Amino acid sequence: MNIDFELNLNHDREWQMHSHHFHEGYEILLSLSDAGSIFIENTLYPLNRGTLILIRDTALHRTIAAGCDSYSRYVLHFDRSALERISTPQTDFLSQFILENRCVQLDSGELDALLPYFEACQKVRTGEFGEDLQKIMAFVGLLIRAHKLFLTKSPSDHSRNTDFGKVEPIIQYIQRHLGESLKLEEIADHFFINKYHLCHSFKAVTGFSVGEYIIHNRVMKARALLRGGHSVQAAGELSGFQNNAHFIRTFGKLSGMSPGKYRKAFVGRGKEAELS
Repeated sequence: MNIDFELNLNHDREWQMHSHHFHEGYEILLSLSDAGSIFIENTLYPLNRGTLILIRDTALHRTIAAGCDSYSRYVLHFDRSALERISTPQTDFLSQFILENRCVQLDSGELDALLPYFEACQKVRTGEFGEDLQKIMAFVGLLIRAHKLFLTKSPSDHSRNTDFGKVEPIIQYIQRHLGESLKLEEIADHFFINKYHLCHSFKAVTGFSVGEYIIHNRVMKARALLRGGHSVQAAGELSGFQNNAHFIRTFGKLSGMSPGKYRKAFVGRGKEAELS
């Protein structure tokens, strides 16, 4: 049984995530130092030593390392197929990890207890007999331990950030109106805010410009529609793109492939599953 995952222990000085991004797979992040905050989809979470986060597949996110000279963290990436292969009727990882992002704050004892699971997954392999199975068991053990923490601990409270509280209604408004024109001037007028002040506040809190946030979320919505079988043109229109050529160009730039190829990959995968 081949289970693919990637685990990195990253140490960066003068660290900053310069671009917002998303993955087709899942990400578990364990912060080993205080590092500002992380914006995931429509929520801002503080990043401290012991912050444990599950980021679901295709969730748009960006870390904002305010006043952070260095940042250490474990980052684990794995995809849906890995969860499917290790799941059982009693332990269905996919159903537990697929629905939402999760963020909890570990105390020092919980962090010390979790670290060996990450270290076991990162252990250098020499090709000895049984190491492939040990790697799988380490990965499964880490997911079980992480799931227990996500299940039993109270979610981190993002509402403590007062600046985010001012921007959150704007984020919710954008999400509700993605399929419409969403011009900056119209958003500013709706909230009775000067558009330059709106841009500055939104960028300072989320790490995104208003335009970047709208475009990326439109592409994310289009991806979901394409996976559901919608045509390329319908996906673009329903996601708020007024021009099909602009949609195709923007989708390709952010996703690394055309919307047609993306749709074919997922629709074809579904048909194969039905025939198997």
